[in-house]
Amino acid sequence: MISLLQHTAQHCWKYISPPRQIAAAPECQTLTVQLSLARGEFSLQIHNNLPLKGITALFGRSGCGKTTLLRAITGLDRHANAQICLNDTPWQQGKEFVPVHQRRIGMVFQDSSLLPHLSVEQNLLYGFKRRAKNSVVQLEPEQVISLLELSTLLALPPAQLSGGQRQRVALGRALLSQPQLLLLDEPLASLDQQSRNEILPFLQRIASHTCIPMLLVSHQLDDVVKLADQLVLMQNGRIISQGPLPQQLMQPQLAASGAMSLLHARSHGCNQHLLKLSVGQQQLQLPAPMHTGNANYSPTAYRLRIQARDVALSLAPLNDSSVSNQLKVSIIGFNTAPHPAETLVQLTLEGQPLQALLTTQSVERLGLQIGQQVYAQIKAVALD
Repeated sequence: MISLLQHTAQHCWKYISPPRQIAAAPECQTLTVQLSLARGEFSLQIHNNLPLKGITALFGRSGCGKTTLLRAITGLDRHANAQICLNDTPWQQGKEFVPVHQRRIGMVFQDSSLLPHLSVEQNLLYGFKRRAKNSVVQLEPEQVISLLELSTLLALPPAQLSGGQRQRVALGRALLSQPQLLLLDEPLASLDQQSRNEILPFLQRIASHTCIPMLLVSHQLDDVVKLADQLVLMQNGRIISQGPLPQQLMQPQLAASGAMSLLHARSHGCNQHLLKLSVGQQQLQLPAPMHTGNANYSPTAYRLRIQARDVALSLAPLNDSSVSNQLKVSIIGFNTAPHPAETLVQLTLEGQPLQALLTTQSVERLGLQIGQQVYAQIKAVALD
């Protein structure tokens, strides 16, 4: 096996840092799935078109059918009468069945499944040369190494890697298979919190720099909100809802997992360690992130994760309050909350959905009604 340095010389490639967009994919792909199966008391009935752009999360409680659906998409399981197509390419239709190794899918599971007797470099290149001979190479090893910051790990065996490092190598190996789709089955489930925090930015980086759509299976809503662009909500073997993540977070079925909202905001610089942001025409400020990487790193856009219980409502702005972020919102609906004494108030802020978790007594005391304009006091925000 040739070394990566030799490979670099042959391809006249220089490392890129920070990585820029390094591959192009169709603006939006569509995965069509027609699948019916029964196993004992469990029934899976999927008849959906899934638009794939960025990161699409398959979310639902354990046992709802997420992994069964994923294995059918990959071709690991073959089911009678199933129809699965990516864009206009049938992977299973009638008697036609494309085996898993021909579907150009990169797969990452809970267990990184690295080959223990091979180094990180050898694991990365495992199967790459065969794939490079048979298809157009969109991603070179040097690009993936730079993207996932693996250069210092190349000579190490998997046994000397942390859980997060092993998953980064598994991601790299999946990318070097030249996939047109990445499937991630609970890739963070086996990691401790520190390792989860380590791997999340790399998943975000892959999505933004490679343009390869990703299908992420998870039952952790917090991970989904940090990563996903689209959400497919599954329950009892059915897809009950799908669409852009901010709108999907308003679904009442998600309240039991911890009701929250996602806002997209633009940055207007930093002053006295406070980040100035805008949501539409309204302004808010938050403690600036303590970046430990590139000192020149300055995002122009942020995702704001807001727990519903961190949003309070008032009929007028509060002058004598420690909460500085008070934004004008409109009430668009009410949902029941997991606790019988509470109500989820659904709001719109400059066209973006927002939720507030209040006691039902407070809703009645304030006389809140659909269509009413009120002020949202946002007490805490997580930045991505």
